[in-house]
Amino acid sequence: MKIYKNLNTAFIEELKRIHSDGSLVRSRGSSQKEILFTQIEITDPTQLDIQVPERKFNSRYATIEWLWYLSADPSVTNIGKFAKIWRDIQDDNGEVESNYGNYIFEDQWEWVIGELSSDKDSRRATIAINQPYHKDKNIKDYPCTQYLHFFIRDNQLHMGSYMRSNDVIFGFCNDIFTFCLFQQLMFNELSKTYPELSLGKYSHSAGSLHVYSHHFDMMDSILDIKHEEREYSNAKIFKLRPEVTREYIVDSASFLPSESMTKEKMYEFLDRKTKELFL
Repeated sequence: MKIYKNLNTAFIEELKRIHSDGSLVRSRGSSQKEILFTQIEITDPTQLDIQVPERKFNSRYATIEWLWYLSADPSVTNIGKFAKIWRDIQDDNGEVESNYGNYIFEDQWEWVIGELSSDKDSRRATIAINQPYHKDKNIKDYPCTQYLHFFIRDNQLHMGSYMRSNDVIFGFCNDIFTFCLFQQLMFNELSKTYPELSLGKYSHSAGSLHVYSHHFDMMDSILDIKHEEREYSNAKIFKLRPEVTREYIVDSASFLPSESMTKEKMYEFLDRKTKELFL
């Protein structure tokens, strides 16, 4: 397992590994360079900013995507205005299978809270995302995430995810951003039961960690930089306020609305909710 303090370092170092050790494969009509069965750990799940300029990471988009997950609404009406991929993989009803909140917030979220509240050492606190029915539902959108897994150990809340497939350039960055916020959200839930609980580590596993061929030039340009000589000291911290729980989110409507909005209105909504949700 590779251990990193933050997402920025994990992104750079995993790109290096794929570049040097990855194998060329061809899947679903495109070429990739991949490493199989990767596992990494991020020791601070609040340091989620990617500061490599060449990546052009948009933390505002990543936050809006998380607010869309919080809505548990599979429609791409709004999120599709920010990222073409959602429009490309929608079904005939304008919906996708990969709004993770649609699975997390059915019954599984409350079940995990109850399980860990009654048994602090439980190994059962999992949330399944990829479902058997996905194999035959939307051929364009087969969810990449298999499950999330929570543990309380040494009075810390740790969380891990397992992904069948993860693209380093886009998916890896946005997925870890999202999952670490879910970890913080669960931490806030359980802190009501365990006031001395602290936020633990985030573990990320991927069956295939890869870079698509159309991103090879970006990978090369990023790896041409001597990152140890760059200043990455102004990273934005993404830390939820302690009162932010699922109930708080529902009561304050802190999720991306379902009705159609312009991008400008969504950014106004984001700026308002960012002040309410984050320290």
